[in-house]
Amino acid sequence: MIEFGWTYFFQIVNIIVLYLLMRRYLFEPVTSFINRRREYTEGLIDEANDSFRRAKELQEESEAGLNEARREAQALVEQAVEHGKTMAAEISERAKAEEAARLKRAQQEIEEAKVRAIQEVRQEVADLSVNIAEKILEQSLSREAHMQLIEDALDRMDDAHVN
Repeated sequence: MIEFGWTYFFQIVNIIVLYLLMRRYLFEPVTSFINRRREYTEGLIDEANDSFRRAKELQEESEAGLNEARREAQALVEQAVEHGKTMAAEISERAKAEEAARLKRAQQEIEEAKVRAIQEVRQEVADLSVNIAEKILEQSLSREAHMQLIEDALDRMDDAHVN
């Protein structure tokens, strides 16, 4: 059997006193601390939600700005391409004009060289004719001498053209 004595009574009183002390000095501060912590955490969550909302708004604004910048960049690229095409056409026209001028100068130079060459050949033929006439007049007009002079003149002409 269980005997109830003063020990049980003091243990019950000790438990009640301990409960009251713990409630006053432990439970209330801990509960207060937990409530403050909850409020702080809820404040942080609210701030995070506000920051997230503001970040979302900033992201939308930056995306709109980025899209606008892309449109402007595309317009600039198209403008640059058009400008490049225009410049390419101008350069091509200038190159064609320069090529035509070079061709004309080359044709003129060829024509001048041809005229000089003809004049040189005429001069050379005239000199050879004079030389042949001098040789003929210096020698007798025998057929063999005449043939020899013609062959010599032709040999000299070949040598002159080769050199």
